[in-house]
Formats: sequence, structure tokens, C-alpha cells
Amino acid sequence: MLSILKLNFKNMNQESPTGIEPEDHEELSKGDAMAGIFTAPGETFETITNTPKKNYWLIPVLICVAVGLIATVLFMQDAELVAKTMEKQKQKMQEQFQKSVKEGKMSQEDADKTMESMNPKGTFFKVIGFGGAAIGPFIILFILSLIYFVILKIMKSPVEFANVLNVVGLALLITAIGSIVSTVISVLKGEMSGINPALLLSEASVGEKMHSLLSKLDAFSIWFYVVISIGLSKVAKIDMIKSAAMVFGIFILYVVLTSLVF
Repeated sequence: MLSILKLNFKNMNQESPTGIEPEDHEELSKGDAMAGIFTAPGETFETITNTPKKNYWLIPVLICVAVGLIATVLFMQDAELVAKTMEKQKQKMQEQFQKSVKEGKMSQEDADKTMESMNPKGTFFKVIGFGGAAIGPFIILFILSLIYFVILKIMKSPVEFANVLNVVGLALLITAIGSIVSTVISVLKGEMSGINPALLLSEASVGEKMHSLLSKLDAFSIWFYVVISIGLSKVAKIDMIKSAAMVFGIFILYVVLTSLVF
């Protein structure tokens, strides 16, 4: 009888050191993770949380870079679109330069040289355009992930930085689609535009700052942050309301500061 008890105890220890059967989780492929962002984001991030860590963010970011480079090429080939965009940028820069010249922070000669470099066919313009498309997605990924990670740690969440990267990186696939749509609309309309309230209102009717604010309330941006809210609630194990409040709170603060303040 004693030998039987010893045998049963030995078998129990071999099955699980805690006496609890380990739960098996199916490993999620990177392709399934990217598809899951659109079909079932909640289940996708839940699975990612419970499977061995992978860099699910890398391929989506590279896709964003490729899309950004293609969009930049299409933009630069549209002379009308480039001219209208550059005209607005030149007006803003000229006002800033004139203010700097008056305050003695900049010489008139330097201001003139900088304005001359704002040539759509020039090297400087191309470097800015293609450089921004190439490194922009990585900058967005790491800055947003770091902000969310720090706030979640303040909230005492057990979240790992790798999973925050996965959430933001996979969600960036939505912005890639948004970039394609915005490029098509901009080319057809002849000026920078997207799926947002500013598409229906002119800058003259609502003012420059309000028009800038409305243009940032893009449908794909909102979709992007909704998916991030779902993802962070899963990987950080926090309530969806708290996650959405944090994500959209930061988004709204960014929109207000970049549109109405600066």
C-alpha cells in the first residue's frame, strides 16, 4: 500500500511541479497575427500574451516603410499636389524666418538660403521626404510604445515592453492602409487630404488651426487607437475603459497641442 502511494506521488510530480496541469497555448504565426488585427484583435492579442515572445511588430513596420516610400514617390510625381503643399509650407516658414530675423536670431542671408533650398526637385526636399518615410514608422513605434509602457508601469501593470511593441507595431498596419487611401484622395483632390471632417470643410471656412485639428481626426487614426486600446487591455491585463482613456487621452492631447497651441 505504501509503495502504491509513493508511485502515485512520483507520477504527480512528473506531470506538474505544482500539481496543476500546464495549459497549452497554440503558437501564433506572424501572418495570422497580422490578419487577426483586422478580424479579431482581442483574441489575437490574448494569444500573443500567452505564447512565447516574438517580434510581431517588425514585419508590419517594414510594410509601413514600403508603403510610405511608394506614397512619397506618387506625391513627388504629382506637380500640382507638390506645388500646393510646398506653397503652404513656404508661407509658414517665411513668417517664422522673418520673425527670427527681426529678433536677431537669424540673418536675412541665411533665411534666403534656406528658402531657396525648399525646392521640390532639390536634394534636401527628397532627403526629407524619403528619410521621413523610411524612419517615421520606427520613430512612431518606439515613442508611442515607450509612453504607454511607462504609464502602464505607473499603473502597476505586469506588462512587458516587448508586448507593447507588438501591439503598436501590429496596429501600424492600419495606418499603412490609411496612407494608401490618403494618397489616392490627395492625388484626386489635388491637395493633402484623408478620411476626416476636414475633407468636407475648406480651410477658409473654419480657419487654419481648426482645419488642422479636424484633419488629424482621421478615420484610420481612430481605428488605429481603438485597436491599440484593445491590445493594451489584453497584454497589460487592465480594464478596457482604462486602456482607452489612456490611449485616447494622449491622442487628444497631441491633436490639441499640435493644432491649436503650436
